[in-house]
Amino acid sequence: MKYNWSIIGHEKQLEQIENDIESGNLTHAYLLAGPNSVGKFTVAKKMAGILQCENNFCHKCKTCVQIQQGSHVDTTELKGKDSIKIEDVRKIIERANMTGTSSYKIFLIQSIERMTMEAANSFLKILEEPPLGTIFLLTTNNFRELLPTIVSRTRVIKFRTVSAEYLTKKLNDLYPDSEDDVIKQVSLFSLGKTGKALHLMENPDSLANYLKTYYDIQNFLDHKNIVDRFSYVENLTIDPAKIEVFLNILTHILRSKILEGDNNREKYLNTLSKIEEAGILLKKNINTRLVLENLMLSL
Repeated sequence: MKYNWSIIGHEKQLEQIENDIESGNLTHAYLLAGPNSVGKFTVAKKMAGILQCENNFCHKCKTCVQIQQGSHVDTTELKGKDSIKIEDVRKIIERANMTGTSSYKIFLIQSIERMTMEAANSFLKILEEPPLGTIFLLTTNNFRELLPTIVSRTRVIKFRTVSAEYLTKKLNDLYPDSEDDVIKQVSLFSLGKTGKALHLMENPDSLANYLKTYYDIQNFLDHKNIVDRFSYVENLTIDPAKIEVFLNILTHILRSKILEGDNNREKYLNTLSKIEEAGILLKKNINTRLVLENLMLSL
């Protein structure tokens, strides 16, 4: 590829983006869709760097540094909030209509399924008639939650997870000094999500937390009764950040048991379905403790 993306996997998706840029076939709105933590927003941010940098995405110039830091005047990021309200969209529209000094006015919007209905309808108007030189780089973890009218006005690029074998090879290339056991653990815990893998490799404390959760789950799967499991759920609800880790690790363990030919295959398949259902319910703000206790009953 022409540009230094520094991305694990997604070669076909990156090639598509490069082809659009090199052929002059850019569209005003891209929608990067796929599971969370696979690197969609990272790709969007690097695409913004390619479009704004005048030196082939050098990673060193003022423009590249500002985009990486989220401070570039003509590259706006919207991420990290619980929801995107109409006031946020109005600010985007206002900035899009301002005179810029760069090649493009670029708006990076993470997880656009967070838009309220009012915000989505307002955003649709600028997608239909964007100011000249405006590019929207959007990401979503849940394609089905988006308004079809918004999707139809974007060029969709779908992202997927990668295999543990592929991830292990790439991590070995990127981290040649890391221990084999660490890379193997990260590859398994990441569930094929490249962004999650890089986060764990760069943050030993996060990996240690994953390992502790792994051993906790193995312990109560093998030995503990329902009272102990409900007690574990109570601890999870105290620190909601641990819930996603718990669900990821539980998914990994059950998949491993199925692949190993465990006699409880049907039961584990049912539980995997319950985990997916629990994730959906938690996003809808259903009572967290109730959702997790029901999940524990299926183990």
